[in-house]
Amino acid sequence: MWSSEIIESADPDEFIGSIRPRGCQILVTERGSFEARAVLMDVDRLYLQRRRERLARLVEVDMPRSGIIFLTEPGPSMFWNGAEIGMKNVALFGSGSRCISRLSGATGWGSISLASDDMESVYTSHFGFSPIWTAGCTVITPPPKALMRLRSLHAAASKMAETLPELSMRSASAHGLEQSLIHAMLDCCDVRNGRPDTTAQQHHRLIIRRFGELLEMNPLKPMHVPETSHAIGISGRTLRMACQKHFGVSPTQYLLLRRMRLARRTLRQSNPDVTRVTDVATDLGFWELGRFSVKYRQIFGESPSATLRTAVPH
Repeated sequence: MWSSEIIESADPDEFIGSIRPRGCQILVTERGSFEARAVLMDVDRLYLQRRRERLARLVEVDMPRSGIIFLTEPGPSMFWNGAEIGMKNVALFGSGSRCISRLSGATGWGSISLASDDMESVYTSHFGFSPIWTAGCTVITPPPKALMRLRSLHAAASKMAETLPELSMRSASAHGLEQSLIHAMLDCCDVRNGRPDTTAQQHHRLIIRRFGELLEMNPLKPMHVPETSHAIGISGRTLRMACQKHFGVSPTQYLLLRRMRLARRTLRQSNPDVTRVTDVATDLGFWELGRFSVKYRQIFGESPSATLRTAVPH
């Protein structure tokens, strides 16, 4: 089976909502106009993505499949759960885990994924033992030639999807492409080239998980660093270090951006005839409405009232 789709959007929520897996949460952390493009491909059992995103952002995602992620072009490193993925690296991820994907600027990246049972089967057949990253994410440095071949095949599949979007590939041809991609992926997946997590990385992941759980329990409550770190049972300095590593911003900035993004989503989904910007802002703890409006315009390039006027209620 072969099918493909191209997604382009200037709206982060629309973009992330169009891509599997569903239910991801995106938070743009850089000012500017959001632009993103994705080529999505199903090749028999494989699901391929090739994406180009313009701004720094965070995405929280629950992984339903296992697979591999890598940069497709030189540029800023990616970060998965705080682990850095450069041009010489790939990240292996397992199903059933929650990951925080961070871009620090304009980035091109790709991925290949399989259902977990299929991944375990092909990996065990190739290496003689089961994959050990299936409960999380492991960054490795594969042989350069193997990574070059993986990128080349992934780019060729993407080019085929873009130039021949209506292509009805014969079953035998799709199977041949799938097998080539699987072998190229496996050649990059020897976990003996892995980079073991440090104790600090493990501790930071635990802190970020507790931080996220606390925010989920208090989705509308304005949170501040002292009370947040106290609730987690750590110092403010430790929370700042963990947030900088995973989010690329301080906890104060992360909390502000999170509430601002929630304000924007609420305004865009409200009825402008019955909703006031003041009500939305104060419900989210923005008591100084002038400062809220200025900050909102700096982040989104328009006033909150302009967002509300163009709202499409759901």
